[in-house]
Amino acid sequence: MTKRLAARLARRFRADRSGSTAIEFALIAPPLVLFTVGIVEVGIMVAGQQALEDAVFIATRTSKTGYVASGSTQQADINAAIRKAAGALLDPAKIVVTSKAYEDFSNIGQPEPFTDLNKNGVRDALEPFTDVNGNGVYDTDQGRSGSGSSSEIVLFTATYPWPLHTPLIAQIVGKNGTYELKASSAVKNEPY
Repeated sequence: MTKRLAARLARRFRADRSGSTAIEFALIAPPLVLFTVGIVEVGIMVAGQQALEDAVFIATRTSKTGYVASGSTQQADINAAIRKAAGALLDPAKIVVTSKAYEDFSNIGQPEPFTDLNKNGVRDALEPFTDVNGNGVYDTDQGRSGSGSSSEIVLFTATYPWPLHTPLIAQIVGKNGTYELKASSAVKNEPY
């Protein structure tokens, strides 16, 4: 009796198509919504990256002249310009601005020169070096902190911790739920 009842219920279930659309939608909707939200999130993140790049570009143009507002410093003026320009889409309080001064464009990101006594291609602890930035220690980047002086090259870098809300994107590109937006611009200060 139970086999017949089970067979009859199975036939009725296969014949009844009502509700199949709802089940199909329930299977398709979550990945579709996640994909759509992910596209929107990446689009907004790209807009944030562009806003940060534009802000750094604007600030570096103003820094070239060496003009400093009364009662301020050049670095403070640059930081304020970056935060003001990027503030529409980014939280200005979270923008971190750094600047390093160099003698020449070719020195950007280069380590301080050293004498490789043992010829291993790596600077060892006791090998002499030229302290280009004058801080008394060997550095893998010879830039001096600050906005430089007359005719020096200055590399401005702004970073922003962009919060990620889509789990899949956070796993792919994120670190602790954020992605670091970064923009840099190098300029040569005018002679002043």
